[in-house]
Amino acid sequence: MEYKGRKTIGRFIATLYRMATVYLGKELPALKIGPGQYIILAELFDEEGQSQDELTRRIYVNKANTARALNKLEQLGYVQRIPDEKDQRIKRSFLQPPAREIEEEFWQIITQWSQILTQDLSQERQDQLLEDLKKMADNAAAYLERY
Repeated sequence: MEYKGRKTIGRFIATLYRMATVYLGKELPALKIGPGQYIILAELFDEEGQSQDELTRRIYVNKANTARALNKLEQLGYVQRIPDEKDQRIKRSFLQPPAREIEEEFWQIITQWSQILTQDLSQERQDQLLEDLKKMADNAAAYLERY
């Protein structure tokens, strides 16, 4: 692999992440949320009832960021945290009706970014890229387990 001009995969991924943050910062305020809350909401749309620790591990942010995002989502009425039946110290997050009301628009905003990124790529290349990105995420997760 050539590293001239520091053209590394990691650098482009980091640039895309920052660009996505700008995009989300412009689009998500219509839903009263920002880039800090969107990933939590996306995780809960996929699987409700996760604890703060489970969310933190799944999205690779620190506990304080997860707590702030959940607090904001709770203030907006999108999420309610309920004590776990077996361990009252654990609070599980569940979506509330206002979150369900914005779900379709939420996913339209999220998928639009993917469409913007892949607009000139064939479906076959998009499928391969998604497979490669998943593999890269798995590799990174496996490596980070040592910490």
